[in-house]
Amino acid sequence: MAKEEVRKQFRLADLLRTEISELAVHDPIPGERALAERFGTSRVTIRQALALLQDDGLIYTVHGSGSFVAPPRVVKQMRLHSFTEEMKQKGLKPTTKVISAQLINDDESAIDDFVVLSEPAFRVERLRLGNLEPLSLEITYINQSVAPDLLKEDLTKSLYHILKSKYGQEVFSADEHLTPIIIDQEYAKVMKIPAGSPAIKIQRTGYNARGEEIERSISIRQGNRWDFKYSIRI
Repeated sequence: MAKEEVRKQFRLADLLRTEISELAVHDPIPGERALAERFGTSRVTIRQALALLQDDGLIYTVHGSGSFVAPPRVVKQMRLHSFTEEMKQKGLKPTTKVISAQLINDDESAIDDFVVLSEPAFRVERLRLGNLEPLSLEITYINQSVAPDLLKEDLTKSLYHILKSKYGQEVFSADEHLTPIIIDQEYAKVMKIPAGSPAIKIQRTGYNARGEEIERSISIRQGNRWDFKYSIRI
């Protein structure tokens, strides 16, 4: 592709970014033909410019209907934050629906394959929402010895806040393992998204300042609503 054609698609994308910023979420974007006539260029170039905007998460396309302004992505930088903190930083109102909360007495009773229990632990499954949109399904294990009366707490609140304020256990550091997955029927029903949608599975082990394990959790997050940014230094 000629350098001028490459520059043109980027210039068009920049012009459209400005216009999109003034539109509401889910507003329609003019079609390829209308944009090609307006800017005096080919539909191929318009399509390439729209693809750049879609890659940046600014628009989304519905087959047969056109392109629309996308809701803002949640950008997750690699610093340790609770879901509640992440939502507030992005100007979204966090809410939580508790699906289940129970005490698991031993490893044989555990129903998840990402944990091995050496002592009784609480299993808390929750749906996390931003502005009432389901964004993350979370399953968390916390040893009973860490938070003996956890089931008496309001589990719609931040677990990290509960652990710190009620039990003096602050999650100081964590190991995370990120895996791209495809949403199955079970997760799709809970998260209210189509089965087969892309998602990110985040497996986390959280530790206190002494390096003692505080929590093990797994989060299933909508793949088109999250970005992950890393700073790598040598």
